[in-house]
Amino acid sequence: MSNYPNEIEDFHNTILKLKGITGIESGVDNLEPVEAGLLSQPPFAHLPHAALLRTNGGLENEVLIQFELETDYSQESLHSVEFLAWFVRDCARGGKAIQMRPFALPPSSPYGRQLGTTLKYHIDLFIDGIEESLDPALEVIGALNKSLNLAIRLYEIPLN
Repeated sequence: MSNYPNEIEDFHNTILKLKGITGIESGVDNLEPVEAGLLSQPPFAHLPHAALLRTNGGLENEVLIQFELETDYSQESLHSVEFLAWFVRDCARGGKAIQMRPFALPPSSPYGRQLGTTLKYHIDLFIDGIEESLDPALEVIGALNKSLNLAIRLYEIPLN
């Protein structure tokens, strides 16, 4: 059983229907206390640095809901990632504070070469005005999921 709210679980399930997408995890970060100088520290590696540097850190009452996608590196997964990249960009053009970006670990670590094994994709959803609960953010995710399902149907995107 998942520990995610229903809206997030539903969004996960929609993305997992896309061919070649093998995993998805989510997290919520309160961005308000994040200052630009902290971004070089390892605990902040997953954050969208360029976006936060533009605002010199997080904004008041702002959260980041991040979806991390894993793929199977197949041609089908590239098609799914390309579709999601278009979808996210289209949402951003429509006024949502959302972006999609690649994420990877260093090519080598003390445990050996990891190049070619750590590529993931982050969908970063910035939501402001969050004061006492995440309910407004969950509403945004619910609407995003509805829109994604509509796009999948309209563009006849192949599913698992």
